This record gives sequence, C-alpha cells and structure tokens, in this order.
Amino acid sequence: MIKIKNMKRYFLYTLLGAMMVTMASCDKIDKDRYLVPSGQTGEWFVSNKNISKDQRAMVEKYTGVRCVNCPEADNVIHASSERYGDKLVAVAIHSGNFGRPLGSDPDLRTESGTVWYEHFVGTSAGLPAAMVNRGELFNPLAGVDDKIEAVISQSPKVVMDIENSGDKLIPIADIHVGFEQTVNEDLTLTLLLTEDNILTTQSRVGGDDIENYAQNHVLRMVYTDVWGLPIEVSKEAGKKYFIRFYVTIPEGSVKENCHMVAFVSNKATREILNVAQCNL
Repeated sequence: MIKIKNMKRYFLYTLLGAMMVTMASCDKIDKDRYLVPSGQTGEWFVSNKNISKDQRAMVEKYTGVRCVNCPEADNVIHASSERYGDKLVAVAIHSGNFGRPLGSDPDLRTESGTVWYEHFVGTSAGLPAAMVNRGELFNPLAGVDDKIEAVISQSPKVVMDIENSGDKLIPIADIHVGFEQTVNEDLTLTLLLTEDNILTTQSRVGGDDIENYAQNHVLRMVYTDVWGLPIEVSKEAGKKYFIRFYVTIPEGSVKENCHMVAFVSNKATREILNVAQCNL
C-alpha cells in the first residue's frame, strides 16, 4: 500500500496538466494532499462527517446484450430501485459470452467484471444471475425484494458515505467509513464507476433484437484492486475515517451519466457490509 507521505515523486495528470501532491507540514491540510492516482491508495484520516446510519444493499447483476432474459431482469431491478431509493445500489456486470457485443456496439465487459463473474458465477452458468451484498447467487427474476429487505432491515456494523469533492474537470471521491460496532475481521474497500443510458442492441425473448436499448448501472471501471484495498485502521465502535481518490473517466463515458460506488466487504468471505453511491 502506498502512503500519501511517500508520494512526493508521484504526479497526478489531468486536463489541466501535472499536479504534484503537496507534502508540506502544516496544521491546515490542503485538499491536494489527499489526492492519489487511480489504482493506488493513500492514508486514512479521521473523519468529522456526520455519516449516514443507513444500512444499504447492493444488487450485483450479471448480464449481457445476448442474454434474452436480461431485459426482464432489468425491469425487476428498476422497480426495486424505485421502491428502495437510496437504500439500494445497482451494478450491472456484462459478462462472458452473453456479454459479447452485437454488431459494432461497444464491448461493455471489463477485466474486473470478468474476474468477479468467473469467481461468483462460473463460465458455464446461465444469465441473468444476481447477488445482494454478495450473498447467495440467485435468478433476479424472482425474490430480489426479499433479499434486499433481509439486508436493509439489519443494524449496520459499518456505515459509509461517498461524495464528489472535485470540480468539473477533476472528480475526487471522498469516502467516509464509520464503525457502529467493533469489527474484528479484516475488511477491504472497493471503489468503482457505473454508467447509465449506454445505448446498445439487446437480445430478448420471443422477438427481434431491441435497438437503442438503454443499459443502466453498467460497471465501467474499478479503481482499487479488484478485491478491494485493505482497511488498515482501528475498527473499534465509534471510530470514523475517510480516504480520498482521484478519479479518471473511461474514454467514451458520459460524465453526467456516471456514478461512483464504494463498498466495504469482508476480506475472507467477500460479503458486503455496506455500500454508498454518488453522482460523478
């Protein structure tokens, strides 16, 4: 893990040019001190933020443009999103042979998504497939709300928020994590980017392919390691911390349609303890 204090020789490249991380010692910490390049990590700092106490759920849907049942699964998850609002975060992971693009459409598969797909689903499994907070794998066409309810009705061990503290050119993810209960297990933090309204051709049951189908919640990039970065802080009840990431935008993505998603998970079991989302 690369600490901010060792970042003198690392530079942040932006549309405005190179920015060097400020290392001066002072009582007031400049905003730039926390900036870290995508894929690397910085120090955790004590947070004074009033972090939301919500227990949220993340529905992780494995999908693809060649999956004929996936449009109906999209409808089910969209309806759940309408019902649960901010308490539900959706991530659509285009995967495997079902994710192969039709015609000249963009390929929505990612390296990180492929790793997750092969680990959780398996290359021979059918789609759609889903998990809520990385519990058991299930078909999202039935029973998704029951699994969401089972998660959000719990008292959270970990609470978290994410916000964009950057400007129009330089998105910056501030991730705040607090401990409502003492946690003795090893935890990791994962930061990723999703995008809505990507128009592609989509196969469907019993009919012609759908043209200009809006793919939503699409996984576009994972900024941390695919399995997250270690949360190396005291995890005693009442402790609160934050970490800051410099965020790059994938080529071809529309910034206004993107969301930053962060989740905390158990390093051994992969179970997600909580999740937060904000607009890019």
